[in-house]
Amino acid sequence: MNKEKRDYAVYIGDVALDEYYKADRWPSTADKETVKTLQAVPGGMIANAACVRAGLGEKTLFWTCMNDGPISRLLLQDLQDRGIDTSLSVVDDTLPDSKTMIFLVGDEHTVFIPDIEIDHIDVTDEMMEVMKGASYIYSTSGTLMLLRYKGRHWNDFSQEIRDAGTRVIVDFDVDYERNHDDNRFVTVDIGFFNETGYDSVRQDRSYEKQAEKLHSLGMKLVVVTLAEKGCIIYQEGKEEIRIPARKTEVVDVTGAGDTFCSCFSTMMDELGLVKAAEFATAAASICISSMGARSGVHSKEEIYQILG
Repeated sequence: MNKEKRDYAVYIGDVALDEYYKADRWPSTADKETVKTLQAVPGGMIANAACVRAGLGEKTLFWTCMNDGPISRLLLQDLQDRGIDTSLSVVDDTLPDSKTMIFLVGDEHTVFIPDIEIDHIDVTDEMMEVMKGASYIYSTSGTLMLLRYKGRHWNDFSQEIRDAGTRVIVDFDVDYERNHDDNRFVTVDIGFFNETGYDSVRQDRSYEKQAEKLHSLGMKLVVVTLAEKGCIIYQEGKEEIRIPARKTEVVDVTGAGDTFCSCFSTMMDELGLVKAAEFATAAASICISSMGARSGVHSKEEIYQILG
């Protein structure tokens, strides 16, 4: 398929109702703490990232698996109102409502994500063809491992998608070490890690040695976000790239990583790696200065104004 026809990206993963609570301190075990209930807003890591791309004016598809209850319909309608195509999402009425609990203490947040215990997600022939025609697929390793196509697991059919020209982009976030299981890395073209997640998977290896290992498994680009310290980009056989963070008042860091990763993924072909990282860093700085994971959703023009 010709490059110019790849005008959309597919985001596969979670959407949830984010329930916010604010506390003066984090309680210890068997302790109690009164919390203030804040407004609940639509969230979900992959849904947030999809909204960021759509906000940049780019065609975006989002797929999830959820029940058909009022909360699910509210969440999907919010995405559709933002111009995101959710038509190929999977309905399973045995699943509970998708919710996330976010506790704000000082400048930090702690997120509790209930496990809704999805066993697998069946990929239809239509979904397969759509993925083959995408610029990229953006997801988490956990979600990709749930996909089944004609009885085959993700690692068994994903190469067909990549051979068609689609890049696989995974946000590993705080993806903790899983008994040295590298299967979640071998089907990925671009991997994003935050500092906690990268420290977990690298074990006693240096940042550079871990990047070399991921390159050896087939990952072409490794991006590590370091909060107030910016980010590091590793390309195989090239010098690392370091981009500093932008100073801003922190209100809520929820969604900052989603904002950065999705902006970078959307803009890297247009701007190149360095400019895309600077663009993504500016967008993330806007996100953390306001409440809510979707506060990172802005137009290209608004982000360029921040860049100056």
